[in-house]
Amino acid sequence: MMEPRDLSQLRMAYEARFRKDDLRDSDSFYRWVLRKLRVQTGRALLDVACGSGRLLNHARRAGLQTMGLDFSVEALKLARAFEPEARLILADAQHLPLPDSSVDYLANLGSLEHFVSPQRGVREMVRVLRPEGTSAILLPNAFYAVDLIWWVWRKGRASSHRQPLERFAAYQDWRQLLEENGLRVCTAHKYNFMFPRSRLDWQYYRRFPRKLLNLAVAPLIPFNFSFSFLYVCRREVQDE
Repeated sequence: MMEPRDLSQLRMAYEARFRKDDLRDSDSFYRWVLRKLRVQTGRALLDVACGSGRLLNHARRAGLQTMGLDFSVEALKLARAFEPEARLILADAQHLPLPDSSVDYLANLGSLEHFVSPQRGVREMVRVLRPEGTSAILLPNAFYAVDLIWWVWRKGRASSHRQPLERFAAYQDWRQLLEENGLRVCTAHKYNFMFPRSRLDWQYYRRFPRKLLNLAVAPLIPFNFSFSFLYVCRREVQDE
């Protein structure tokens, strides 16, 4: 796959991707993220790179005011169909069209690693997050145990999520990127897929049956060899 050289090429690649696939996770995953954010009814949540709007649906059910932003028209069509009550914004996540300190909760789930400039993306998230606000950012591990066996050992290739622009890093590397650009990591959680708890979850795993095998070995995987990491963060407090 040819790596996009600029934002316009990246956008075109994702328009084509969203015409074929909604790029979502299981419903239990999105409920888990909201629990880790400890959301309170009536507050505002922004999902940066919201894709097909699955998190927005669960956030609205939890009593939140919801906003979703994506640079893909096709993604927002899916989000509008799935969660018609959310405010949806077509924009580049590296230049968020929102005022400073305007959202209580912010999520970015599995997309920061695909930004042209992840550093710029983090700084924009910090800018729009209220001083007392909380963010949840999911990032992929370069050293996921299953990928080390399946891709590296068996095939001699680096792991891939088959996205147009990919980056992987270890736990402390991602943490450093977040904290160098204005976030303070409060807690971090390993993510190795969620046990299906609903009909929609089982539908998800029927689409991706190999992930059930990943789920089966999840209890054996140490933190630093997890599939992804969820970083729950606050804005870094600046010294006066």
